[in-house]
Amino acid sequence: MRWPVALLLSVVCCLADAPPVWQTASGAHDVVLANGVAVRMEARSAGAIYNDHAVLEEGAARLSHFVGYKVQAGVWMIEPETPNTQAVIRLDKNVVEVASLGGAVRVSDGGALLTRVTAGSRMAFQKTGASAAPKKGPSDTKVFVWVIVAISAAALAIGLTAAAQGKSI
Repeated sequence: MRWPVALLLSVVCCLADAPPVWQTASGAHDVVLANGVAVRMEARSAGAIYNDHAVLEEGAARLSHFVGYKVQAGVWMIEPETPNTQAVIRLDKNVVEVASLGGAVRVSDGGALLTRVTAGSRMAFQKTGASAAPKKGPSDTKVFVWVIVAISAAALAIGLTAAAQGKSI
């Protein structure tokens, strides 16, 4: 007997310590949890699905019937504000796009509410600021070479000055 993927996922989510990690290649995968949450992982997407939330690592996911269910996409948390909300969430590097197909969706940065996305609209958010990679300074090898060049130039200048004055060093 062949078991439906959704039923197996519901059992795995309830019994296993580690969440099922999904990674799709060319096709989309539909998952329906025991609590009624429907998740569609689009092609070329990756993430983990838990009973109470999902983590989108890359790509896109479409969610429906996810009242009380949160989705983490990068540093953003997305959750429905109204029952029967349907939303599409896409994560591409440091940009997340949230589109509400029905109902309203709240987007926060893990604490503060950033905005509310209403039915039929979409918004994009880009990660910026303090979390950007720090600029790298010169490497130790480059610093060492410049110090040697500076010392050599100073020694040459002292030697030339001494030779011009007719003194030996």
